[in-house]
Amino acid sequence: MGQQPVDKEVAHRFAELVGLGLTQHEAARAVGIGTRTGERLMTKPEIRQIVEQTRRAGDGDPTIRALLEATDEAGNADWERRLEGAELALADLAGENGGRGLLPGVELRFPLPR
Repeated sequence: MGQQPVDKEVAHRFAELVGLGLTQHEAARAVGIGTRTGERLMTKPEIRQIVEQTRRAGDGDPTIRALLEATDEAGNADWERRLEGAELALADLAGENGGRGLLPGVELRFPLPR
Protein backbone atom coordinates (compact mmCIF):
# COMPACT_ATOMS: atom_id res chain seq x y z
CA MET A 1 0.00 0.00 0.00
CA GLY A 2 1.43 3.41 -0.99
CA GLN A 3 2.03 6.29 1.37
CA GLN A 4 -0.65 8.96 1.46
CA PRO A 5 0.59 12.54 1.11
CA VAL A 6 0.30 14.64 4.25
CA ASP A 7 -1.61 17.92 4.03
CA LYS A 8 0.87 20.83 4.04
CA GLU A 9 -0.86 22.56 6.96
CA VAL A 10 -0.79 19.36 9.01
CA ALA A 11 2.90 18.84 8.23
CA HIS A 12 3.66 22.47 9.12
CA ARG A 13 1.80 22.25 12.44
CA PHE A 14 3.57 18.94 13.20
CA ALA A 15 6.94 20.65 12.64
CA GLU A 16 5.96 23.61 14.84
CA LEU A 17 4.92 21.32 17.68
CA VAL A 18 8.22 19.42 17.48
CA GLY A 19 9.99 22.78 17.50
CA LEU A 20 8.05 23.73 20.63
CA GLY A 21 9.45 20.73 22.44
CA LEU A 22 6.98 17.90 21.87
CA THR A 23 8.42 14.56 20.85
CA GLN A 24 7.80 13.47 17.28
CA HIS A 25 5.27 10.92 18.52
CA GLU A 26 3.42 13.46 20.69
CA ALA A 27 3.27 15.94 17.81
CA ALA A 28 2.07 13.25 15.41
CA ARG A 29 -0.76 12.29 17.75
CA ALA A 30 -1.67 15.96 18.26
CA VAL A 31 -2.15 16.56 14.53
CA GLY A 32 -3.75 13.18 13.82
CA ILE A 33 -1.05 11.43 11.84
CA GLY A 34 0.75 8.16 12.53
CA THR A 35 4.05 8.11 14.32
CA ARG A 36 5.79 6.57 11.31
CA THR A 37 4.40 9.39 9.17
CA GLY A 38 5.86 11.87 11.66
CA GLU A 39 9.21 10.13 11.50
CA ARG A 40 9.09 10.26 7.70
CA LEU A 41 8.23 13.97 7.77
CA MET A 42 11.30 14.66 9.92
CA THR A 43 13.53 13.40 7.11
CA LYS A 44 12.40 16.28 4.87
CA PRO A 45 14.65 19.36 4.92
CA GLU A 46 11.72 21.80 4.77
CA ILE A 47 10.14 20.22 7.86
CA ARG A 48 13.43 20.27 9.77
CA GLN A 49 13.80 23.94 8.83
CA ILE A 50 10.38 24.75 10.35
CA VAL A 51 11.36 22.84 13.50
CA GLU A 52 14.57 24.85 13.82
CA GLN A 53 12.84 28.19 13.13
CA THR A 54 10.23 27.42 15.77
CA ARG A 55 12.92 26.42 18.28
CA ARG A 56 14.78 29.68 17.68
CA ALA A 57 11.56 31.68 18.05
CA GLY A 58 10.73 29.83 21.29
CA ASP A 59 14.19 30.53 22.65
CA GLY A 60 13.32 34.22 22.56
CA ASP A 61 10.99 33.98 25.56
CA PRO A 62 12.80 32.67 28.63
CA THR A 63 9.55 32.30 30.58
CA ILE A 64 8.10 29.94 27.98
CA ARG A 65 11.36 28.00 27.74
CA ALA A 66 11.54 27.64 31.54
CA LEU A 67 7.95 26.38 31.70
CA LEU A 68 8.54 23.88 28.90
CA GLU A 69 11.48 22.44 30.85
CA ALA A 70 9.95 22.72 34.35
CA THR A 71 10.76 20.10 36.98
CA ASP A 72 9.68 19.58 40.58
CA GLU A 73 12.00 19.60 43.59
CA ALA A 74 12.95 15.94 42.93
CA GLY A 75 13.91 16.68 39.32
CA ASN A 76 10.86 14.99 37.79
CA ALA A 77 8.97 16.63 34.95
CA ASP A 78 6.33 19.08 36.23
CA TRP A 79 3.64 18.31 33.68
CA GLU A 80 1.21 21.00 34.79
CA ARG A 81 3.80 23.75 34.36
CA ARG A 82 5.04 22.21 31.10
CA LEU A 83 1.47 22.22 29.80
CA GLU A 84 1.19 25.88 30.72
CA GLY A 85 4.41 26.54 28.78
CA ALA A 86 3.11 24.66 25.73
CA GLU A 87 -0.14 26.62 25.81
CA LEU A 88 1.76 29.92 26.06
CA ALA A 89 4.11 28.90 23.25
CA LEU A 90 1.22 27.90 20.99
CA ALA A 91 -0.63 31.14 21.74
CA ASP A 92 2.54 33.07 20.96
CA LEU A 93 3.05 31.10 17.76
CA ALA A 94 -0.56 31.62 16.71
CA GLY A 95 -0.14 35.36 17.17
CA GLU A 96 2.97 35.35 14.99
CA ASN A 97 1.07 33.48 12.27
CA GLY A 98 -1.90 35.80 12.14
CA GLY A 99 -3.94 33.98 14.76
CA ARG A 100 -4.08 30.74 12.81
CA GLY A 101 -3.91 28.53 15.92
CA LEU A 102 -4.28 24.78 15.73
CA LEU A 103 -5.87 23.21 12.70
CA PRO A 104 -9.67 22.97 12.86
CA GLY A 105 -10.72 19.97 14.88
CA VAL A 106 -7.26 19.41 16.38
CA GLU A 107 -6.98 19.26 20.15
CA LEU A 108 -3.63 19.29 21.89
CA ARG A 109 -3.62 16.97 24.91
CA PHE A 110 -0.79 16.14 27.26
CA PRO A 111 -1.49 13.04 29.32
CA LEU A 112 -0.21 13.28 32.85
CA PRO A 113 1.89 10.34 34.00
CA ARG A 114 0.26 8.03 36.52
